[in-house]
Amino acid sequence: MMLSPSERLEIDLMSVSGMFEDVIRVSKDMMEFMYRGIKITLYPNGSVMFYHFTDLEDGRSYADEVIAKARQDDSR
Repeated sequence: MMLSPSERLEIDLMSVSGMFEDVIRVSKDMMEFMYRGIKITLYPNGSVMFYHFTDLEDGRSYADEVIAKARQDDSR
């Protein structure tokens, strides 16, 4: 499942990766990590890809949490 924010973002993934636990890999193009037991890929534009996860309501909530954290950390 992939969710995208209503506005296009510009997240510096290399900069915010240290604030997330369980980061699997990170580059300027994507950050792959575990969040609440779910494998997620975050993209610089704010899109969030969930692997083997299909609960839309929880997905939206988790995506909002991840983006809020990334935006907060990216503003430092």
